[in-house]
Amino acid sequence: MFYGWWVVAGGMVSIAISSGMFMHGFQFYFEPMRRQFGWSRTLISGAYTLSRVESGFLGPLGGWLVQRFGSRIVMAGGFVILALGLVMLSLTQNVPMFYASFLILSVGSGLAAWTPVVPALTNWFRRRRAMAVGLTMMGMGFGGILVAPVVAFFINNFSWDKTALGCGIIALIIGIPLSRVMRYSPEPYGYLPDGDKPEEEATEGSKELRAAPSTEQEFDFSLKEALKTPAFWLMSIGHSVSLLTISSLSLHMVPYLETDLGFSTERAATAVVAVNGFLMAAQPVGGFLGDRLPKRYIAAGTMLGHASALLLFALAGSFWQVILASAIQGMSWGIRGPVITAMRGEYFGRKNFPMIQGYSHLVLMGGQIVGPMLLGYMADNYSYSAGLKIISAMTAAGVVMFLLLRNPQPPQRAGEPL
Repeated sequence: MFYGWWVVAGGMVSIAISSGMFMHGFQFYFEPMRRQFGWSRTLISGAYTLSRVESGFLGPLGGWLVQRFGSRIVMAGGFVILALGLVMLSLTQNVPMFYASFLILSVGSGLAAWTPVVPALTNWFRRRRAMAVGLTMMGMGFGGILVAPVVAFFINNFSWDKTALGCGIIALIIGIPLSRVMRYSPEPYGYLPDGDKPEEEATEGSKELRAAPSTEQEFDFSLKEALKTPAFWLMSIGHSVSLLTISSLSLHMVPYLETDLGFSTERAATAVVAVNGFLMAAQPVGGFLGDRLPKRYIAAGTMLGHASALLLFALAGSFWQVILASAIQGMSWGIRGPVITAMRGEYFGRKNFPMIQGYSHLVLMGGQIVGPMLLGYMADNYSYSAGLKIISAMTAAGVVMFLLLRNPQPPQRAGEPL
């Protein structure tokens, strides 16, 4: 079997662990910690927001680390940091320590999964890139379906601090061996992207692998060249707007269902499972469509889906409406994720992808900052429903960004790549 599919499998598991323990799982810590310490929703949301700021600025550094040391070392280090953050969270007794543990969790979560995995996929796949990314991103669905409910069970039956400590130990035990699967690019191991058959070319007494003449070539943008294109900014801003929805619901969905709508923790967990079940099912669909249809139109359609899901959450009066909103949210998220990731590789090439992706995080953090803080503020001072309606309108406006997007033409090179 082409080794790129092992990279897909390893990436799927790493994303399942990091997202299930942090992004999906933290929703279930929210209310127990708020009740124990008497903190406001805005204060707790502030930790998430601060972690998104830190994650945005970490993006360029993470990209450099992957290009310099490779995906394997970065992933191993990320799991160590993630475990440390969970242990610190279990020891939290005050606001500064809570914020510090959240920052460490954010660093570890990114370095254990998305930062090393996506550049590796971009290198290992070209024609089947969207499908590879879609399959890998199923890990986020597995994290919500398999990992997060287990976190919720242990928090309800033991305590949030013991659960965090146990998650830290498990992340370390699984993560370090898992990182051995990761390989940054195929050529050093005798492969070519997509498993294409290589031709051998003699170069000064050695053998050099090159693609068969029929293999479609990509133009590799330098970081500086990518930053000068409208495509980089339109894609990044559109992606950032979509994360208004993701970041807001990732933190506030369970508290909203438990407090404003009065559902039990078990029913809230069912809604989380529904989001992630449809997310997981839709990601291969996104990969399939992204390899065959114009990606910018698919992305624009999913933005309408995100906006509709938020509006339905805001107006929900029964549990079946919550499940319907969860289904629309999960499907929109699942289709959009692999499409945007593959589109970034298609537009800018794979050679400098880690750095280009890293700098895009500086833009993406805007949506990740605004969403949770705005929704937390609205919940404290007005209602969750009012906040969801506002974010729904903001998300709908992001459709325009993807409709304006065009694949950039290769620039005229005047000097060495940055």
